[in-house]
Amino acid sequence: MKNIIICAAKTGGHIFPALGFAKEALKNDYKITFLGTNTDLEKKIFQQNENIDFIKFELDGFRGKSITQKLIFLIKLPLIFFQVISIIISRKISSVVCFGGFITVPVGFASIISLRKLYLHEQNSVEGSSNRLLSLFAKKMFTAFPISENKKYFFIGNPANTQNKKGIDIHQDDNLNILVTGGSQGADFINKNIPVALNTLNIKLNVIHQCGLGKVQNVSNYNQEINASIFEFIDNLDEYINWCDFAICRCGAGTLSEISQKKRGMIMIPLPKSIDNHQYFNALFYEKNNQGKIFQEKDSIDRLSNILKSIIDENIYEDWKEKEPPIDHSSAASLMLSEIHKDNAAI
Repeated sequence: MKNIIICAAKTGGHIFPALGFAKEALKNDYKITFLGTNTDLEKKIFQQNENIDFIKFELDGFRGKSITQKLIFLIKLPLIFFQVISIIISRKISSVVCFGGFITVPVGFASIISLRKLYLHEQNSVEGSSNRLLSLFAKKMFTAFPISENKKYFFIGNPANTQNKKGIDIHQDDNLNILVTGGSQGADFINKNIPVALNTLNIKLNVIHQCGLGKVQNVSNYNQEINASIFEFIDNLDEYINWCDFAICRCGAGTLSEISQKKRGMIMIPLPKSIDNHQYFNALFYEKNNQGKIFQEKDSIDRLSNILKSIIDENIYEDWKEKEPPIDHSSAASLMLSEIHKDNAAI
């Protein structure tokens, strides 16, 4: 059995593609040690995936933090670095696969010092700080966007985290179905303003609204013409994407790739403070490929209402359903594993 480390942390944008790859590796007789942090999301995910050995570290991010928090981060780095080296040696790890986020820095360097092959996956259209640093030493970099022509960069898409659960029963009728999601952590702007914009249309709609853990009370009221169901978190997002006619969403790479793969269009609302404005550039890729429209928070809600009205009145959402995705994300995990296996077989 081949032993590998997979590392990702904190947000669904990093964790879900890593989990999708982990499931593909398990099917191919790999033993997985998954390194992450202690967030509620990670606890929830790995309680449901007992065949993956999850090891958590107490580490928060660096960028945008106070001086005290940055000092704590720097003190913890070498401690985690040596812990990971011990894990690599004791578990006879052959390769380390990192999916971005602050935790991958000590893990990546432990891999390098231990002379293990390091592989990276970048989910966003702009390389994150960790991946940018570690890419100098990595064997290969896999990407969900065409961000570089460097020979060790492989544009393969985002590994899909497929779920085998049956979704709850969803009301079916002739009304338009809209999925609203703010990502794994929810989005206050979406929770507050999307109900308001949809209410102005004065038409019957079915809405599934994912608002984030502990944020149900922050969702503005939908009017009586809208049959809205509000959930803190959605485990099986793919089923709701299949159900909807189009989606309104944040622009994390995982969310956009899942919706794109199901041939659904999107109104994409980038998080204005996303690092290096990567959410805007994620959305721009899909807008250029005619799979959605960008709406920015600085724009007026009237403009959002007009965008919604044009999508519905002109049946643009039906055109989106006919559009092939710009990259086949469903094969990303198997392509990654094939490249890793090829490198190890060549030893």
